[in-house]
Amino acid sequence: MAWAAAGAACASLVTNGMRVGLGTGRAAAAGIHALGERVRTEGLLIVGVPTSPRSEEVARAAGIVIGLPGDPLDLAFDGADAIDPTGLCVKGAGGAMVRERVLADSAPRFIVLVDPPKIVGSLDEWGLLPIAVVPFAATRVVAQLADLAPVTREAPSDDDMVLVDLTVPPGADWQQLADRVRALPGVLDHGLFQLLLDDVLIGHSDGSVTTAA
Repeated sequence: MAWAAAGAACASLVTNGMRVGLGTGRAAAAGIHALGERVRTEGLLIVGVPTSPRSEEVARAAGIVIGLPGDPLDLAFDGADAIDPTGLCVKGAGGAMVRERVLADSAPRFIVLVDPPKIVGSLDEWGLLPIAVVPFAATRVVAQLADLAPVTREAPSDDDMVLVDLTVPPGADWQQLADRVRALPGVLDHGLFQLLLDDVLIGHSDGSVTTAA
């Protein structure tokens, strides 16, 4: 119910003719399903640009026309792993954070759908920062980040990047750490995002929706 409520609230922001970025994961799928319902029942005409083959499959099944990235978007939405009171957010548990940042940057508004447990007092409660690394550089990057106990995932990203999860020490400056990681040759991106709290839609089990603001 929580995901469905957040997804419906997000879908209500979409109007005819929009190009919409479609995130990856359970929350994003709820938004895609809600958009598909509007397509079927209202004749909503939109183009969806998915961030993964999984999202594309869900969108096609929902009856949403699929478009290619490149042209600007009108709106993009996705889920999140954890969001703190300042709007700092960790994404990337599903491994699609690079594409998700590309689409978020392509849209004037980026909506994030979550349930209450995703709202945390500090990102330390989550504790992990995922990064995407060019395969050629992966061994060296992991060695350079040995102090962060890097764990390399078995499966690559949809763009064949190596995915590595870093353990962030409690009390660390997440933004400073993300900047350090991003500066390493071969690191394509990380999962730390800065959000507008008004654009974080929190779905609740009773079907209500609030924002993080």
